[in-house]
Amino acid sequence: MEKLVIKIGADKRKELKDVFDNPKKYSYSNTHTLFLDTGEDLYRLLSPQRLELLRRLIKYQSEKKTVGELARELGRKQEAISRDASFLAMHKMIKKIKKKREVYLKPMFKSLEIKFASA
Repeated sequence: MEKLVIKIGADKRKELKDVFDNPKKYSYSNTHTLFLDTGEDLYRLLSPQRLELLRRLIKYQSEKKTVGELARELGRKQEAISRDASFLAMHKMIKKIKKKREVYLKPMFKSLEIKFASA
């Protein structure tokens, strides 16, 4: 997938109906859209630490980084990076690749876009 779009406060039903009624109007190929109700939902899903980990993986996706290397670079404990990586992998935002004793992390998307609905 190319892009993950997170929409906060958007009217899911209205938007999905519009997509089905006017498919040519939208270019959602290679895009995954996640609808959240509130900013608090976003915070539970992507805490500042998880967001920074995901941002770094997306920005430097051509570089192979192990959990340990990322922990050193981000100034965090390896266990914390591993826990956040498992959470992000469970939500299909990253992929964990095990090679022998090392665990590499790979983003599932090339970009992340967060949109707040207008009132």
